[in-house]
Amino acid sequence: MKRSLFIALVLSITLVSCNKSANFPQGGVWRGSLVTADSAVIPFNFELKFLENDTVIDIITGDYRYEVKNVNFRGDSLFITMPLFSSEFALKAGKSSMTGSLIRSAYTMPFTAVAGVNTRFDDSHVAGSGAAGRWQITLGDKEIIGEFADNGKSVTGSFLTPTGDYRFFEGVAANGGKLMLSCFDGGFIRVFTADIDGDTLKNIVMRSGFNSVESGSGFRNENASLPDAYSVTGMKRGYSTLGFSFPNMNGVPVSLSDERFKNRVTVVQISGSWCPNCLDESRFLMEMYEKYSPSMEVICLAFERSDNFETAKSEAGKLAEVAGIGYDVLITGHTPAKVRDALPELENFRAFPTTVIVDKKGL
Repeated sequence: MKRSLFIALVLSITLVSCNKSANFPQGGVWRGSLVTADSAVIPFNFELKFLENDTVIDIITGDYRYEVKNVNFRGDSLFITMPLFSSEFALKAGKSSMTGSLIRSAYTMPFTAVAGVNTRFDDSHVAGSGAAGRWQITLGDKEIIGEFADNGKSVTGSFLTPTGDYRFFEGVAANGGKLMLSCFDGGFIRVFTADIDGDTLKNIVMRSGFNSVESGSGFRNENASLPDAYSVTGMKRGYSTLGFSFPNMNGVPVSLSDERFKNRVTVVQISGSWCPNCLDESRFLMEMYEKYSPSMEVICLAFERSDNFETAKSEAGKLAEVAGIGYDVLITGHTPAKVRDALPELENFRAFPTTVIVDKKGL
C-alpha cells in the first residue's frame, strides 16, 4: 500500500513538472505592451534570460540595456520588481505569452507580452524618412527639444527639457511619415506619435503613464537650445555655502564643515531613487569620482518619498546599488516637496537632479 502511494505521488509530481515545463516562458526577446486609460499601447522590448543560478530581464532600447534582476516565478505566476521607481509586474506567464498588470503607487496598467517579437511597432521602418535631427517642439504649455537618430532600421533619441530629459526612446518612421517612439524603464512610461511633413511635425501626441495625454506641434531646428540651466537655481543673497548636516547610510552625521571636505572640490548631488535622470547623473558622477578622487568629493542628498529613515535608506540604497555609487549617500529625512526646508540657502529650486559645486574654500 505504501509503495503504491509512493508511486502515485511520484507520478503526480512528474506530471505537474511536465505541465510546468511545457508552459514555462521561453527565453529570448519579447515585446511587452502597456495599455493606457484611452486604450493606446506603449510597447517595449525585453529579453528574458535564464542564467545558471538566476533569471534576469534586460529592457532593450537601441544599444541601451537596463537589467532587472528581481524576477520570480511562482507556479504560472511571474513577479518582476523594477530596480527603481517603485514599479512591479504581476503576471500570468505561459510559454509564449504573458498577461497581467504593471503596478505603481498611483495607478495600475494592463500589460501583455508576446515571445519572439523583436520590434516595438508592427509598422516597418522607412529609411531616410527625415526623422533624424533636432526638432523644436511645443507640447502643451512646454517648449522641449526632440533629438533623434536614424540607423536605417529604427529611430532612437530623447526629448530634452529645461529640467532633464525623457531618457531613451526607440521606434520607427513608417510609411506616410508616421513617427512612433516609445520609452519604458519603470519610471518613464511614454509613447510619442507625430506626422512628419518635410521640416514640420504635425499631430503630435505624447502619452505618459496611465492617463496623461499632451498634444502639440514642432519644426526642424538644428540650432534649438534650452534655457541656461545654470541660471535657474542659485544661492540666496547673503549665503555662500550649504549648512546641512544629514546622516549617511550608517547613521553618521555628515556636513560640509567636516575635515575631509577641506581643500577639496565637493559636488553635492540633490537626488532621489524615484528620479530616472538621477540614475543617469549618479553613474556620471561616479565616473568623475573615480577619476578625480581624492582631489574631489561627491555627496548625494537623498530625498525619498518617505521621511522615515529606514524606509528612505532602503529606497536610496536601491539607487546606490544600481548606479554603483561609491560616495556617501545622505538620508535627508525630507520628501522631495520639502527641499526648501532641508536646504533653505537655495533659491528657486526647480528640478531633480540639481547639482551644487562647492569650491576648495567651501563656497
